[in-house]
This record gives sequence, structure tokens and C-alpha cells, in this order.
Amino acid sequence: MHVWVTPTSLDGDAKSKEGGASMLKSDSINFNLNAINASTFTIVVYDEANEEVFSADGSLSEGEDAEFLFEAEEAGFYTYNIVFETGQGEVLVDVDRNTKIDFLPYPIGAACIIFGLYKRGLEDDGAIDAELED
Repeated sequence: MHVWVTPTSLDGDAKSKEGGASMLKSDSINFNLNAINASTFTIVVYDEANEEVFSADGSLSEGEDAEFLFEAEEAGFYTYNIVFETGQGEVLVDVDRNTKIDFLPYPIGAACIIFGLYKRGLEDDGAIDAELED
């Protein structure tokens, strides 16, 4: 489903970020890097067969930003690894779905609520008399 994306700080002992995403054809992963100080980095994306399908590396000066986009050519699970070899920085990884299938539960949920309210309106709201015995 949907997640609020926050940047991950890579410094000290945590100089790498690993993750993965199940993607359909034409889905993309957007990598945003922000260097806190002079840094060198490497980004590598692997497919299900653990073959490298995308890589980028370079250096950033203090305060410099870089953005890289990987687009899946076929459906599957892709893993990525981002490493700051020197320096420190922040990484923001965002998966963009091309088909918007993640939005499917919302109209289904709305339809269920509307149906429930409709059924509730059809029920007889008359009071029921009951006699309680001791």
C-alpha cells in the first residue's frame, strides 16, 4: 500500500542501504541522494536472477544533490544497494507504480461502505417490544 517516504541518513557505521520492491513492467525506482559532505557513492540494482540491471556511481560535493531513475523493463522483484564509500549523505528511495494498482482498495472499500449504509436504510427501524421475566 502507500507509505510515507522519509530520507535515510547514511553515516558512521550505516554507510549502505539495501532494499527491494516487487515491480511490474514500466514501474520505476527513483533514487535521490544528498551529500552532507564530500562523498562518493555507488547504486546497484539487481533482478530476481541476481544479475546487475542498473548501476551508477560518482562523487558529490558538500550539499550537492543527485537523482537517478531505474525503470523496470520486465516484471519481477528487484533489489537495490546504495553505498556511500566516503563521506556522509541522505538517501531517499521512492517506487513509482505505473499501473496505479495500489489505489484499487480505495474504491472497493467505498463501495462496501455505501452498500452497508444502503442495507441499513432498508431495515425496519421500528421499536421491538419485549417482556422481561424474573
